Amino acid sequence: MQKIKIIAMGKLTEGYTKDACAEFSRRISRFYQLTVVEPKPEATPSDPSPAEIEKALAKEAEKIISEIPARAAVCAMCVEGKTMSSEKFAEYIGDTANRGVSEICFIIGSSHGLHDSVKRRADLKLSVSPMTFPHELFRVMLLEQIYRAGEISAGGKYHK
Repeated sequence: MQKIKIIAMGKLTEGYTKDACAEFSRRISRFYQLTVVEPKPEATPSDPSPAEIEKALAKEAEKIISEIPARAAVCAMCVEGKTMSSEKFAEYIGDTANRGVSEICFIIGSSHGLHDSVKRRADLKLSVSPMTFPHELFRVMLLEQIYRAGEISAGGKYHK
């Protein structure tokens, strides 16, 4: 079974997002072995300077990179990334397994995004939209798309 690891800066705090993530994680378990890790974001002032943001992102990058498995395909979720349909996303996950890569690592940054070092480490930079979403809601969306990818690959009816 292919492994999927999500590195998401910060814990879920809202009940509705916890419930949705738990439900999609349960569904995903039919297709993939899922692991989610939640490194703690760096604290910043309420109105941080660009230098303070850069310093926080650099510290977060160290935490993120330390969590990436050695031979995993890495996908950084960032607004400037490539967009793809659900079908293409399912193909990406399947093609990764066909290339002999047994684990994909998806990275969700903090409210300030991802440090450039994390983006450079990524094999794919992926965006779901040019819009901005709350991080907790985005995690639900990513889990739903991973579940949808499993259903598409299995020929299931959920996607239709």
